[in-house]
Amino acid sequence: MTNNAGLVVGIGSVGRRHAAVMAKRYEQLFVVDSRPAALGWAKENLSCRLHLGSSIDEVASEVRAHADSTTAVIASWGPAHYEHFVALSELGVRRIFCEKPVATSLRQLSDMRAICERNDIKMTAGLHLRYRGIAEFVNAVSRESLGGEPTSFVVDGGARCVATTGSHWLDLAAAVYGIARGSVVAHLRDSAINPRSPSLRYWEGTAIWEFSGVKRLTITYDNSSSVHERARFYAPTGVVDIDTDLVCRARARDPRQLRDDPRTVRVGEITTDVLAEHVPDLNEVLTLQLDEIEGKRPITYGLDQVFDSAEALVLAFEASRVGRRLQFPATPDVLSNCVDWNIS
Repeated sequence: MTNNAGLVVGIGSVGRRHAAVMAKRYEQLFVVDSRPAALGWAKENLSCRLHLGSSIDEVASEVRAHADSTTAVIASWGPAHYEHFVALSELGVRRIFCEKPVATSLRQLSDMRAICERNDIKMTAGLHLRYRGIAEFVNAVSRESLGGEPTSFVVDGGARCVATTGSHWLDLAAAVYGIARGSVVAHLRDSAINPRSPSLRYWEGTAIWEFSGVKRLTITYDNSSSVHERARFYAPTGVVDIDTDLVCRARARDPRQLRDDPRTVRVGEITTDVLAEHVPDLNEVLTLQLDEIEGKRPITYGLDQVFDSAEALVLAFEASRVGRRLQFPATPDVLSNCVDWNIS
């Protein structure tokens, strides 16, 4: 079946990038945004056949008529993702890319996952680090040159938001570790400093995810600081640092020190020599992800990965609220008592 129609909900800064890709890909494009200026931008900058609407309802009849050949991208604000997903699924759309966060509560995520499984919806999400070759590099260089598998990933910095940016690092950790089960403990609080809108909260604090109890991710962000984050994987005898351009560099301890005393409790500095470097391709990956959900290439980031990662993120906020460590996947008691979060 030819996928000749695209649909994008939300034409903000991210949605515009996605719409530009989609306009070259599809014969016609549905564009939905409540802001007249956003729809005006679409008219001026997108060259394919357009169907514009201020809401999904305004284009519903046309979308329903083309549902079998339509691929949708949800790029609206996080708190609206669930509503938009449900509306599209009810119109018969069966290929959906959703920006992060996929949803803002555990209950929403559970419902969305059930809808996907019940209706055979192919879904992926806007967490691009899985497509940059970073996880493969970290695992390979750790095993070959740093004494074994990476066991800890530490990210710390200023106002970067545990939801907005932390979701990317969490998904990368899940890709590196290849583990979907574990636990999380967190202490988080929000500020009205989100550059997109003060109504969207920006989250600081510390969250620690433990994957099967043996590997972990720690994120600490400080909303009072404008300093960029640092990201480092620890392996038994070295580290992989990821810089702000996502370039990865592996460094190790002096092998002579390790020969003298290989015990982990006898710590030592890493050398300045770079053992290996990975410079990722930073071109857009939406094309690859749309190819996957449209059946044009094997799915590498599908339903299980999307919802496992999204649930682990939201569980950090729940763990902070209830003040105790929570397991992921979510247990029934946590799911039944969850709340909605202002994250985007």
